[in-house]
Amino acid sequence: MHKRGNMPDLPGLMLGTSPFIGAGQFGSKSPDYRRRFFDDPDNMTKLFVHSASLGVKAVQLIGYQPLVAALMKAEEISGDFFVAVTIPRGDFASNLDLVSPLEPEFVSVHAQFCDENDSRLNEWIDMIRDAGAKPAASTHSPGTTIPLLDELGFEAYLAPVNTVGYGMEPDIESTLKALERTRKSIIAIKPLAAGKLSPERSVFEYIFKYADSIAVGITSEEEMEETYSAALSC
Repeated sequence: MHKRGNMPDLPGLMLGTSPFIGAGQFGSKSPDYRRRFFDDPDNMTKLFVHSASLGVKAVQLIGYQPLVAALMKAEEISGDFFVAVTIPRGDFASNLDLVSPLEPEFVSVHAQFCDENDSRLNEWIDMIRDAGAKPAASTHSPGTTIPLLDELGFEAYLAPVNTVGYGMEPDIESTLKALERTRKSIIAIKPLAAGKLSPERSVFEYIFKYADSIAVGITSEEEMEETYSAALSC
């Protein structure tokens, strides 16, 4: 698997969890995804365990209680996972305490705060380090946010990267330039443009030119097997 090469211990592929919370980018499917997963954590646990059986024991987790509980249950079955967790909006300290039992490698600040260059970012970076994790920044606007935050203490960015420019704000050109120039590691999110792209090898090869790791959301074992087969062949 080709990697950009900033952080050799960062897994090339992670199971993403945006579908599990019924994230808005999935449109009409979002309410069904939320019922299937967020409201029934055993379904999340099954996919975590299946992911491990396919050789991907890495999760980009959104740090809500049902997801944390589902992954902890999966770890009882499959052993420890590599965890990169995004702290949702709300009280930062409480949410950090919630995810701490997973011993995440990375803790990412929510994109809303990073894109606004919130005055508390440095404080949160220190809190993440004190919790034993590496600080990361999520962004919905990598073309502007990455250059803005690059001198802060973040060690990685979670940023949309895909072949059609979905979510790569404010535009593809500025996003790719920011990804190429930063010295920090990149975890690509939205690699299949919220289901608009098929999981083909060429899609993942393109993303690995700009990212060290890809987090891809999955909603079934069959989809997981197809997607992982393509991504792991790079």
